[in-house]
Amino acid sequence: MNQFKMSLFLPPISPVKDSTTGRIIQPPTLTPYKEITLQEVYKLITSSERLKTLTETVRRATENGDEKVYRMLKQQTLPYVTPCGVFSYRKSDSLTGPSGLIVVDIDHLDSRQEAEKLKRQLFDDLLLRPVLAFTSPSGHGVKAFIPYDLARIPDTKQNTSENIHWAMNYVQAIYDFHSSHPDREDKKTNHSGKGVDRSGKDLVRACFLSYDEEALIRREI
Repeated sequence: MNQFKMSLFLPPISPVKDSTTGRIIQPPTLTPYKEITLQEVYKLITSSERLKTLTETVRRATENGDEKVYRMLKQQTLPYVTPCGVFSYRKSDSLTGPSGLIVVDIDHLDSRQEAEKLKRQLFDDLLLRPVLAFTSPSGHGVKAFIPYDLARIPDTKQNTSENIHWAMNYVQAIYDFHSSHPDREDKKTNHSGKGVDRSGKDLVRACFLSYDEEALIRREI
């Protein structure tokens, strides 16, 4: 199996501030914890009891409808990876090696059942052929790691960017997300609405990890 490699970062992804004074009490993690393979990511999200506990805590906030608490918990407690490659620092110009992967993130789906169904649909898509697909921290979304040809364009940033845009546009068009919630209808292309999250398109885009014992991995590429 292809040894896709990326960087694993420990939380928090953004500064932790004192709720009263606004003073930063913990800076964001900008240096990776370690290099990690796709297989190791899969093992972590399917078998880590620690990640399972963290994910359950984050999802309770979602179930309670508290978006602010959900985002805070996600950003402050969950580890994350940079699917596009290995980095020495969390900056686009600190790439030490591209992975040959990009990530497509679909969120704000109407239910966990819809997320599970879409996870399988994306994984079985003959054009995308994701090497990994798992349910997002909210439980109402899917993250898919999609391979691309590293040799197609010599410029790594351009090659990655073009593949990210293609995959996002393809998923949005083919899977045609329509929300059953009227207040979301006009947000389908916005990262806060149902559909593809377009908020991050650069090389160092982060992907939060969440526990999913039914994550799908492609054994042969």
